[in-house]
Amino acid sequence: MPHTKSIQTHQPPLELAVRIADSLCIGLALFVSTQLLDIEWSRIHAFYALAAILFMQFIAEFLHLYQNWKISQTKILIIHAITTWVVTCSLLFFFAVLFDQSIEDLYLGLALRWFFLTLLFLAMARYLINVTVRLLRYFGKNTKRVVIAGGGPLATYVLQQLHNNPWVGYKIVGIYDDRSNLHYRLSEVVNKRKFESIDGIHQTVKLDGKFEDMYQAAHNNEFDAVFMAMPMRAESKVQEIIRKLSATTAAVYVVPDFYSIETHYTQLVNINGMPAVSIYENPVSGLRGIVKRLEDIVFSIIILSIIAIPMLLIAVAIKLTSKGPVLFKQQRYGLDGKPIKVWKFRSMKVMENDNKVIQAKKDDPRITRLGAFLRKTSLDELPQFFNVLAGDMSIVGPRPHAVAHNEEYRKVINGYMLRHKTKPGITGWAQINGFRGETDTLDKMENRVEYDIDYIRRWSVFFDVKIILLTVFKGFTGNNAY
Repeated sequence: MPHTKSIQTHQPPLELAVRIADSLCIGLALFVSTQLLDIEWSRIHAFYALAAILFMQFIAEFLHLYQNWKISQTKILIIHAITTWVVTCSLLFFFAVLFDQSIEDLYLGLALRWFFLTLLFLAMARYLINVTVRLLRYFGKNTKRVVIAGGGPLATYVLQQLHNNPWVGYKIVGIYDDRSNLHYRLSEVVNKRKFESIDGIHQTVKLDGKFEDMYQAAHNNEFDAVFMAMPMRAESKVQEIIRKLSATTAAVYVVPDFYSIETHYTQLVNINGMPAVSIYENPVSGLRGIVKRLEDIVFSIIILSIIAIPMLLIAVAIKLTSKGPVLFKQQRYGLDGKPIKVWKFRSMKVMENDNKVIQAKKDDPRITRLGAFLRKTSLDELPQFFNVLAGDMSIVGPRPHAVAHNEEYRKVINGYMLRHKTKPGITGWAQINGFRGETDTLDKMENRVEYDIDYIRRWSVFFDVKIILLTVFKGFTGNNAY
């Protein structure tokens, strides 16, 4: 029977400490709440505390609560923790009602104290952990001295990641490579400070030394770990370095070279124990897809209840001011490029939906007077909330383009169809960044696609809420919307 290998998830000690602290905060907050109200602690309280802890840990995975930990962003961490706790309490209440559980021991006064005390404890825990880690790092604790083996683009990437994320506790003390030309170019990049937030890095990184020097430094215990940043074609050299480092106590981390692949999204996956790198997979799928679908349903129901009367008034106004139907049904590409029907309020005198579609321009004679206002304010897109409820669209996602435009731009813009790896949205990251309306140049469309793919790569519930809020304040109008 052959020997099998599998990838084991590495959980940094800091992440584990925060998880434990959050669990203690939830349980302690409920216990303190009972004592403040002179209520005897019982098994029902222990049950709810345990349920809340489990829900919190479960929801935290989808909201990236622990993966987004950065020592320099305490306020953001606290906001993320508060949001996760609010969702946790909502889910806990939902299941309590659904399964008709007795909650008389968690009456309103106790529940409110538990809710707010937990918020306070979560915030305090994050602040104290931040202070503790900073102090440890100040005194040289909680850090590892690391070197980078390689001087090419991958080494540049590793250098940037380690420096821009100091909370992981790695201090770069050297870079080694036998190829002086690549090494020289890396020196140029570092000294010119072309990285974000990379000021001062050239003062702590040694940019001279070949692999033989690295072996000697490892034997002298001058560093704790090596990050192998070598291209795929250097497999034999990688094996040689690993073999020679096995005679030392240095830890070795092999950084996969899929960052050099020309794509916008890569992910390490485990398929029944077999490691693989996903290149064009949809990151908003599986359980994350379920979370986004629930988000869409909840938000669309709330929004439709608010805009129902305005939509009715718009429909009446369209009927009274121009001939034709109130709604216009357009064919668009949906998830994975499959055709869908998108609803809009009719804003034109014509019903164009052919293979050749001309984008609306300024002073376009096809647009009605009311339609011009609807398009300028995006009110013509309100019926798309019914598309969201039907599951064809999301509230947030890449805006759907005409089929003719998709066929045109997929041939000239690299990665264009990757924007269809998630459902199209009513609003999107590109729109609130100014790329809304007419795309009369290739450059404008390329920028829009870049933002769309960046959204897919960075997706989270927090990101969606941010885009929705920004849409309210600046996404409904724009100079390019005709």
